[in-house]
Amino acid sequence: MASDGGFGNITQNVTAPIDDSRPAPLRVLLPHMLAAALTQAVYFGIAVMMPLLARKRFDADNWQTVLVTAIMPTLMVLSVFWGDFLRRVRLRRYLAIHWAIAAVPLAAAGFAESFWSLLFWYGIACVGSAGWSPVAGELLKGFYGDAKRGRAFGLVNTAMFISWTCITLGIGYALDVNENAYRVYLPLAAGLYGLGILLLRSLVLTTNLQAKRNLELKEPFQFRRFVEPVLHMKEILRTDRLFASYEIAFMTYGIGFMICNALLPVMATDKFDMNYTDFAQSTQAIYPLCMLLMTYPMGRVMDRLGPAKTSCLSFAWLAAYPIALLIATTVFGVGVATAIYGAAMAGVHIGWMLGPVTFARTPERVGQYVAIHTTLVGLRGVFAQGLGMLIYVLTGHFGWPFGLASLAFAFASWQMWRLSERMKTELPTPGL
Repeated sequence: MASDGGFGNITQNVTAPIDDSRPAPLRVLLPHMLAAALTQAVYFGIAVMMPLLARKRFDADNWQTVLVTAIMPTLMVLSVFWGDFLRRVRLRRYLAIHWAIAAVPLAAAGFAESFWSLLFWYGIACVGSAGWSPVAGELLKGFYGDAKRGRAFGLVNTAMFISWTCITLGIGYALDVNENAYRVYLPLAAGLYGLGILLLRSLVLTTNLQAKRNLELKEPFQFRRFVEPVLHMKEILRTDRLFASYEIAFMTYGIGFMICNALLPVMATDKFDMNYTDFAQSTQAIYPLCMLLMTYPMGRVMDRLGPAKTSCLSFAWLAAYPIALLIATTVFGVGVATAIYGAAMAGVHIGWMLGPVTFARTPERVGQYVAIHTTLVGLRGVFAQGLGMLIYVLTGHFGWPFGLASLAFAFASWQMWRLSERMKTELPTPGL
């Protein structure tokens, strides 16, 4: 989820010079941390439980389950368009529109009576969720100077990861007590998200952030600029061979990631007969905690080795995840597999965000490179999730798709290792 679910575009709109002497007072940091808990933690808690809700409460079949798991990463391609929209409206208005599209449909989903009704409202919410990454980068740029932004981002993520774990466990418990609990927690989530947005809107005022971007607001709409990151994707990948190789390796990794993502809810119900609490504890709550614990160590690895070698190590580590799922015989065994997964994904998350920054070479090109990176997430989400489910349906066994996933992780690791060797001579300033 973390690496292919809404963090990748964090570098967009963060390239303007910043006064490092500015303080990062607690009156900014603490509300920002609380806003992260009320928005992204709430959203991820709902998203990771949505496939099991669809499967157990709405009797979703295998292919319907794929639709639920694939819709969010697929719609990440829309962050390109949200990013352009952000340049043309005031921040406070953008935040309000983002809430209306990303959160209000969740409240409507609380009244769903069928799978297709649930998917419809959740799909609209996913359209809105694609707009989070561009504004998250804008807020980080405005709230903190360069020398403090990394630490602030780490603390904001800490609040988000801890809250995500607690919310996921709470949703699982609530659904086991009453399978119609979604009628309460989905509208509640929309309200909490709104409170987080109000906090961010308040911070925009107190930091005078809007005044710093008035010139951008005067730029007229240009359709060419609106779609330029997509139209020029082929050209950039053709001319920047190192970046193209990085994206190919991430596409290979994405096959393994999306196969596991699509089949995990199916395995949880068909093989382990998990209830909601079991699923939350063994597959979703452990994941953000392990990411939290490993983010700082993997950040140190990134500083020393750069994005390609960091991703190489993380992909190799991930190859053990689908194998651990296959050999698990209990819910506890699935939890162990998830711990392996979360720890490895900490490195992937960092490589996912910072790799495009490295290859962009100049600040002016960062947004375009990240847009390409995000677009390709959507493409592999459509292809690989369906591929994994097709193999499972045809064979009737988890071994074949999970075996393919493990091979994809291992092959992606080898691709990154080869790229890291090329970067020694072909990239003037490897790493960050």
